[in-house]
Amino acid sequence: MMYNRLKILFFAPHTAIWSHAFPEALIAEALQQEGHKIVYVTCGELFNSYCVCMSAHGLSQNSLATDKKNICVTCNSNQKIIRQNFNFSGYNLIDKLTLDDVNSIENIINKVTRENFLDLSIGNLKIGRMALYEILLKYKKSKLLLSENEWASYLVSLKSTLASFFASSRTLDQEQPDRVIAYNSLYSVNRVCLELAKFQNIPVYFLHAGANLSDRLETIWIGKNSTLDFYKELKIHWFSCQNYTCSYEALKKVTDHFLTLFNGQHFLVYSLPRTEKVMDLKLFFGVSENQKMIVMTMSSYDEIFAAETVEATSSEHNLIFTLQIDWIKATIDFVENRPDLFLIVRLHPREFPNRRDSIKSEDTIAIQELLKTLPKNVRANYPHDNISLYDLAEQTDLFLNAWSTAGEEMSLLGIPVLGYSSELIWYPPDLHYIATSKTNFFSKIDEALADGWSFEQMRKAYRWHVLKLERCAFNISESFTSQESSIQRENKQIKSPLSIAKKFYVKVRAKLSSTYKEKRNYYQRISDCQNRARFLKSKIQINSLIAESKTTMLDLPQADNEVVFLEQETIYIKKEVMRLTEVLYKHYPALVKPNTLREKLLKLINE
Repeated sequence: MMYNRLKILFFAPHTAIWSHAFPEALIAEALQQEGHKIVYVTCGELFNSYCVCMSAHGLSQNSLATDKKNICVTCNSNQKIIRQNFNFSGYNLIDKLTLDDVNSIENIINKVTRENFLDLSIGNLKIGRMALYEILLKYKKSKLLLSENEWASYLVSLKSTLASFFASSRTLDQEQPDRVIAYNSLYSVNRVCLELAKFQNIPVYFLHAGANLSDRLETIWIGKNSTLDFYKELKIHWFSCQNYTCSYEALKKVTDHFLTLFNGQHFLVYSLPRTEKVMDLKLFFGVSENQKMIVMTMSSYDEIFAAETVEATSSEHNLIFTLQIDWIKATIDFVENRPDLFLIVRLHPREFPNRRDSIKSEDTIAIQELLKTLPKNVRANYPHDNISLYDLAEQTDLFLNAWSTAGEEMSLLGIPVLGYSSELIWYPPDLHYIATSKTNFFSKIDEALADGWSFEQMRKAYRWHVLKLERCAFNISESFTSQESSIQRENKQIKSPLSIAKKFYVKVRAKLSSTYKEKRNYYQRISDCQNRARFLKSKIQINSLIAESKTTMLDLPQADNEVVFLEQETIYIKKEVMRLTEVLYKHYPALVKPNTLREKLLKLINE
């Protein structure tokens, strides 16, 4: 099919994050090869006070100016490598900012106060809110009460957001692009540009690494607007494709993702890996043999609070429990009068200091106060207990879930899950039980316990994960490989190296860098560019998505050639369950305890 030649603006101010910048360049190149004009717009140190790149490299807003400058040097180096190797036209945003703009930014910031910052708008853009996004996540905020340090951080973010507004306005006016694309459309400086484009009726797209942790960086999501809209689209598509059987290769990739979760080493995984020693969690928590064990999984409130506050998603929800803490209180009251039940309240590891940040969330502080005094059949599970979610899965009869991905994970293991909102979760509500009222929530606890473990729920969860992890993501592994997960390190073959002449040239250039690490990184970036495939296999599909202004790749014709019958899919899933059990129980003795997840999985395999 012939398409009109488009001008596509790639808004790329964060090139210091190579694992984002290089895949982004591959997508731009695929579109350029289809005849479209690419305008590649980078930062040029416009956001040198503090930016996403600095945060990603472990710096804070209080870090030394020299350390921040080093990130800018990396960013400048990376964008030059990309421009030279991909032959992109374009320029730096800082070149579009005028002295009048700088004065306007200073005047606006001087007038901003804690009382009026939410009302700061320019035209139709709510700049004051947009600038909050990274701040709310960084400090795990669930309220808009900012400390002195948080307020100082916000003003830095606001300055960058305003700079992006003025520079992007001029860029869009000059270029008049047909499409605008950015990596992660929720970053405040990116979102300003995209929202400006949307006001001009220009379709905007986000890029993001795929969701499969076993090969996350080797796949990429492309969709209209934001990842939040993308998940909504996936839920819509689920209703039309939930009955599709899945190929063995697709199911295997889902298992690879879960094995990465079980390993617990990926930086995006908050739960610990399974303990190597046998743990009787019923004994640990004091659950008697005649009690059903129920686990409540908490969710990170700051993520949804941030998205709602900056109005990236609606804050209007029809919830049967207004807040998580209300849900916990009501459930504790219910269980207290049910001696046949034992409730474990599992606080989310992300809400506490962890490998990615050192902040405890405000929401958790309030919940901890509530959990100080509990009935004898209720216990709290804190991160310092060093208990994995998958340790709990072994003996849990029912999980209660707010909007954590733990809900879809436990469903894939066949364990019954009950949620209280179909609106807050980013996966289909029919993966588990959903309550419609408070009374209905507590009656469904008994219903779910009576139904028990289910292979058909496992099948449904596998199919959902095939949609979420595989069918909606473009594969770019022919041009970008990563050993981010243990699965990849075990399976990936190393690509052939550069030629001796090229290697010598790159090493000579690398000597100009100030540190050994930067030399090594520079060498790797050049290697990535030189080793990329001439064409992405998904080039035509990528072009169709953007040129036809489709929402996601699921709106394109699907090329599923393999016909899989239900009985065959069952055999495939059993094979994958065997892989799961081999990892889950590799440190455990052969003796299988009754009424455990292991017993249920082994029974399924041996049927």
